[in-house]
Amino acid sequence: MSTDPALRRDLPMQAADRPGAWAALAGCLLGVFMQMLDTTVVNIALPDLTTDLGASTSQQLLVLTVYTLAFACALLPAANLGARLGRRRLFVTGMIAFTVTSVLCGVAVGPWDLIVFRGAQGVSAALMSAQTLALIATLFGKHRHGLVFGIYGAVAGIAAILGPVVGGVLVDADVLGWGWRTIFFINVPLGVLACLLARSRLPVARDDTPARMDVIGVLLSSAGLFLLLCPLALGRETGWPPILWVMIAAAVVFLASFAIHEIRVDARGGTPLLRPQLFRSRRFTVGLILSLLFFSVFAGFFFTVSISAQFGLGCTATRTGMVALPFAVGAAIGSLASAPLVVRIGSPRGLFAGSLTVGAGLAWLAAVIDPSSESLSTATILGPLALAGVGTGLFIAPLQTVILSDTTEATVGTATGSIPTVQQIGASIGLAVVTIFFFAQVSGQSTTTVPEVRSELAAALSHSPVAPYLHEPVADRFAACASTQLRSSHPERPVPGCTGSAGSTAVATVAAQTRPWTDDARQSVSARTFLGALRVTLAVLSGVAVAIGVLTLALRDRRTDR
Repeated sequence: MSTDPALRRDLPMQAADRPGAWAALAGCLLGVFMQMLDTTVVNIALPDLTTDLGASTSQQLLVLTVYTLAFACALLPAANLGARLGRRRLFVTGMIAFTVTSVLCGVAVGPWDLIVFRGAQGVSAALMSAQTLALIATLFGKHRHGLVFGIYGAVAGIAAILGPVVGGVLVDADVLGWGWRTIFFINVPLGVLACLLARSRLPVARDDTPARMDVIGVLLSSAGLFLLLCPLALGRETGWPPILWVMIAAAVVFLASFAIHEIRVDARGGTPLLRPQLFRSRRFTVGLILSLLFFSVFAGFFFTVSISAQFGLGCTATRTGMVALPFAVGAAIGSLASAPLVVRIGSPRGLFAGSLTVGAGLAWLAAVIDPSSESLSTATILGPLALAGVGTGLFIAPLQTVILSDTTEATVGTATGSIPTVQQIGASIGLAVVTIFFFAQVSGQSTTTVPEVRSELAAALSHSPVAPYLHEPVADRFAACASTQLRSSHPERPVPGCTGSAGSTAVATVAAQTRPWTDDARQSVSARTFLGALRVTLAVLSGVAVAIGVLTLALRDRRTDR
């Protein structure tokens, strides 16, 4: 039995576990859980907080996006600060700040209060996240890295998956009448517990001779990431105005300037924010590309499933979140199983197996979806979701070890900061691209589903109290409204003037008399259209997952790998 070379390489860590390592790991993982949970938990509570705070559409978008933007833009500077000031200090400071800003979010009295506090919460999350992988690697001997990184991957993935579930449950429970505010207050006991577990057990993890902060690198990278991620987050909601494309073009300029600046700083013997020599490692470079692509698929998958369940099938927030549970359970199993698998077959083959398993799970899920059934049967989708989850766990867990396998004591800090940054970029790109593709499929599917349901509605109206000569006009009006809605840039939103109350008294009377039949037809056409689009999108994502598996073969090293 051979040992994976990623576990044999010269990571700058001790051979044995530190005292209290497992308790400290629990504290770190609580931090990871809170960070990832808060990336998705607000989505479910948005309607309630919008009503309570009177947020406009643009303010709602900022509530959703400012956390991720601040999180991603602050990660690399936070990793550098951790090396200078000590990773334990930055982690605990970030945890305290995250807990405090969560309380401030919960007591916000206006939309701008919440937006500002959410941004501060994102920066606090970055202070924690940028230290976590380096701290975990320092806590445990190299022989444990496969296991502990597997646990880390499981917790991070499950937290992001469970965000909508937790949000739905907390909002519906309305604990102490707090409503949506509970999603922020829940962080207080978690944050206190994490500090107690980690504060005295984490190593200081500080560079002996810290270098000066690369201020220009911080400014260039932060500006470039903001200009890239902001349009990706706002594009669909705003209809992709020209200013967003200008921002993306500017992002390319800033990020290219950042890369050139980092190379020059390194050549002068300085300490760049992101060390260029890291990219001389094939494992680091290919590993980051794999992370970028895989998190694009991951984010796109959950977006399409969630929006199909909520807006296509009319599921509640809690019911939609529960769809993710089989995936979450599978991800936990796959993450824990990844360490022994990697030891047996090596990390490239382990990543290959994980990616192919994800592809198989998504293909299976696409195959069992029947748009004509107008439903997602739990018994039918349980197996595919669990299989895709297992593959995700098998893939994400060893990927951390692969990316860090060629790092040294001088480069491990910036390397660990780059991993969550790339994951955030991948998720943003995946959401933007998959959104465009998915809604194009919704529009295309409607050309078939709307005529089908229109014919069914015209026939069903024979049982309604309206005169027979009105059956065809009612069916035509339904088809026109359904087509307009499903072919729009926001097919999940009703079309103004098609709610049934517009028009004369006579029209309103006919609409009221036919509402039971038109409501059934509206539900049918929405379910069939969204499920048809979901099936096609899942098939494409399955192919992308398989392609990612092929790319893992670039990690093979014939001198050391089996």
